[in-house]
Amino acid sequence: MMLEPFQFFFDENINICFQSIGTPFLDKIFKAITTAGSEPAYIFLASLIFWCFSKKTGIRAMYVILFSAFAAIFLKNLFGMPRPPEYLHKIEENGFGFPSGHAQVSSGFWGYLGLSIKNNRLILAGAIAILSVSLSRIYLGVHYLGDVVGGVIFGISVAFIFFKAEPGVINKLEKLNSSLKYFAAMALPVILVAIGYMQHSLLTEQLEIGLVMGSIGVGYLLEEEYVKLHDAENNTQRIRRAVVGIVIVGIIYLISSKLLLIDQNFIFLKYPALGVSSTFLAPWVFNKMEA
Repeated sequence: MMLEPFQFFFDENINICFQSIGTPFLDKIFKAITTAGSEPAYIFLASLIFWCFSKKTGIRAMYVILFSAFAAIFLKNLFGMPRPPEYLHKIEENGFGFPSGHAQVSSGFWGYLGLSIKNNRLILAGAIAILSVSLSRIYLGVHYLGDVVGGVIFGISVAFIFFKAEPGVINKLEKLNSSLKYFAAMALPVILVAIGYMQHSLLTEQLEIGLVMGSIGVGYLLEEEYVKLHDAENNTQRIRRAVVGIVIVGIIYLISSKLLLIDQNFIFLKYPALGVSSTFLAPWVFNKMEA
């Protein structure tokens, strides 16, 4: 039984109120916003940061996104709270509702960037993005207000904990030899997947998160060891890297998606290929291109 003060946050009448002003155009707008607030979209955005602005910020943002996404699934299964009734859904969603994964990933990503960069315009843009994504989930009828509020709180918490723990963790990792660094990069996602399994709710999405996390970690270590890409120095270089990087990752995505249609076991190739191409292959091409 939910405590009465909190029942308001899980009242479907709030969703109905938002949908009462709905139009086909607004449906399209909020569907686009919710897609832009998904985990793959944020990984892509973090990749652009990695290629075009700062490798350190980009790789750390990727980890924050993946941790936030995994934590959201863990918490959904822990609380086991339902979504709004299906007659309110404007898009197809399933599984538990609290907390909202979209709100949590958005808050984790923008919260971490705000703490790291401390730029007022960036913080404002992040706040608008978080609010827009959260409202889209309510409008589309797949989350209650309480789901997105919980997602925002948990997402910002992940960002804050990651930001505070970062110096100590980085210091310890830098003291490891090369073999142990690779071991740590692979062991972390294995531990997370094992946690999902012990929760008796291991989902394909959790496995995908583990595969991406392991591959971006290994790709980054390979890049640091063999490529050593310098951060972009001007906008021309940034634009060139963005275009080339998008083409490279796009080709990998298309090929791996076609293979996945042939055999679902290619999932064990698709996500590692995307992770390594973002953090190693694309920087390698940039170095060759800029030599």
